[in-house]
Amino acid sequence: MANDNFYGYKRNPKKAAKASKYNGVDMEFESVNPHEFKKGMYCELDKMGTSLRESDEDQREKATETVLKNLKDVSAYYSYMEHYQVTTRNMDRKPSFKSFLKEMGDHSMKEIKEKFTVDKMKEIKLRESIRAEVRNIINELFKIK
Repeated sequence: MANDNFYGYKRNPKKAAKASKYNGVDMEFESVNPHEFKKGMYCELDKMGTSLRESDEDQREKATETVLKNLKDVSAYYSYMEHYQVTTRNMDRKPSFKSFLKEMGDHSMKEIKEKFTVDKMKEIKLRESIRAEVRNIINELFKIK
């Protein structure tokens, strides 16, 4: 970057040696979605209690490593985190973020030929039909109308 005063990414010399086989380009950083990286930097620096402008170089480097690690595992980690926080805002018993991520993994885009393994609508319809059948059986047993 031409002006990296506020972006926080400064290459580690060990990583620069690895990047030499790609003509000096650090592919770990270049393969990340810039919007997610920016969201991640704001989020991680906020966890540290500072902002992008007020942080020092060490804080930005630490936040950068955390962001790259999280985005390596899940490419939309911080968007999912934001969605999780909004969805579970008023819940008494919140699911863990990892279980939320597993559930969100089924919502990714797939090729036309591939089939979805989990269809939530079929599960809901099945559950509703089972409940209706159980109600009918109970009503017949007790002759309640």
